[in-house]
This record gives sequence, C-alpha cells and structure tokens, in this order.
Amino acid sequence: MNTSFSMGRLILLCLLSMTLTHCSREPEPTITADDGSEMLLIKAGTFTMGGMEEDLEGFSRKEYLNYLAERPRHTVSISAFYMDKFEITQAQYKRFLDHIEGTGDRSMDHPEQPDNLDHHQRYINSEMNAPQQPAVGINWYDAYAYCNWAGKRLPTEAEWEYAARGPGDTYRKYPWGNEAPNAGGIARANLRSSHSPEPDGHRYAAPVGSYPDGASPFGIMDMAGNAEEWVQDWLNFQYYEKTEGAQDPQGPSGGNNKVIKGGSYGSDAYHTRIATRLYGARHPKTELQGIRCAQDVP
Repeated sequence: MNTSFSMGRLILLCLLSMTLTHCSREPEPTITADDGSEMLLIKAGTFTMGGMEEDLEGFSRKEYLNYLAERPRHTVSISAFYMDKFEITQAQYKRFLDHIEGTGDRSMDHPEQPDNLDHHQRYINSEMNAPQQPAVGINWYDAYAYCNWAGKRLPTEAEWEYAARGPGDTYRKYPWGNEAPNAGGIARANLRSSHSPEPDGHRYAAPVGSYPDGASPFGIMDMAGNAEEWVQDWLNFQYYEKTEGAQDPQGPSGGNNKVIKGGSYGSDAYHTRIATRLYGARHPKTELQGIRCAQDVP
C-alpha cells in the first residue's frame, strides 16, 4: 500500500469533515456586536403578521388609514437574523457622535442623506440623556447611519414584528401577550400614564431593560413603549394585501414616510401594540424615536 497516498487521503478526509462540521454549526444564540450591543438570535420561522380589528375597540381613530393598514393579517416567513436585545443607549450613541467629530468620517451615511443634516440629537432635556436611557431625538437617517457604523442594519418591518410576536399562529397583542401593560399591578412597558407622578417613576424614557416582564418570546426587551423604533421599510397602506406567503418581505420600493414601531414613553396602550404602524418622514427629529439594529447571520 502506498503509505503517503493513504496519509494524504486521511488528511483530506479530516479537512473535509472539519469543513462540513463548521458549515453545519448552529448560529450562536447570543453575539456581541461591534458597538458592544448584546444581540439575540431570532431563529427562522413563519408567523402571522398584522393586527385584529377588535384590538381597536373604543379607540376613536380606528378608521384612520394607518390603523386600517394593520390588516389583512397574513402569513410571512422570516430567515434567521440577529437583533439588539436592548434599544441603543445614549452612551452608545455618544460614542458614534464622538467618532464622527474625531474623524470626520461620514461613510456610514445613507446615500440620499441631505448634506445639511448632521447626526446630533434634538429636543432632549437633562432627564433624557442618562447613559443607559435609549438614544432619542434622532431621525431615520441617524438610525440608518448608526446601525451601518456599528456593522449592523435597520430591521425590516416584518423582522421587527416577528421578533416582537414570535413564531406560529399564537396571537400576541403586545410582546408579552394579551394582558394590558399594567395588568395585575405589573409594569411591562414604559408608556404614558393617566396618573401623576408616573407609577413606574419614569416621566421620560426608562433605562433599557427596566421591564423584564415585557420581554418578547425571543427575549427582546422594550419592544413596547420607551422609544419608538425606526425600521427599514417605506410605508404603503396597501402593502399587507400583497405579501401573503412572502419570504423576508423588504417593504415597498419607495414612498414618502418610513414605518415606526413599538410606541414610546409618550404613547397610550393602543400605540404600544405590536401591530401599530406609526410613520414619519426621514429627516424630522423628535424626542420619541430611537434605534434598534439587526444583523444578518454569517
């Protein structure tokens, strides 16, 4: 027997085995992104996207187009991806701004961002800029640039809703289920209260992760209330009519406004529902919108 031939074949088989093992390895359930964010694996699956009409009973504006556009409920399949467990914090956003100031680098900007727009926050006060509070006072261009700078991207609307609702046909009005945000005296989200002072002690946004009882089925925090979250998609009121059975829908090809999800510390319970489709133009900044990024599975 040719010993050198047998040894070479053995080495080749070993290398092939290692390659196949590496290729078939399950993605890590948790990773740390370039900006230090903890990101959770959102496993591939199929779910039913959209809201139920009865969720808006008693709501005076339920005939507005953006509430009608929560329907029809439709089945969507989502490939695996990673999502930030927490909203991007003030401390993280400050590092982003410090990088721009120190380097002049603007390579992370969206190609269509107007030259006269910078990434500084607007309309926040001293009660909104603690390091662990979510970064707010930003527009869609800011959110896009931050995620791009951190080696991530904005989630699509379908990815966002899947991460909030979970796989399958189980209907959840909110990330935690169908109970009201404060049912049983348990605070599940930071939203506007009819009581003063605020029962949870937060007039504005709370430190990220302050409401563990409000986690989504995948373990993502603060998907209801705290800061509204920009997503990648343009808004089209009829888009849901066209995406039954879609795989990883990316949203319409163009539009005037981008979709905003999740509600904020200034929202009522109707607007912290998973299905709610808020929206805004790309350039205005308010004290309500923040950032949560996604990342493809390598």
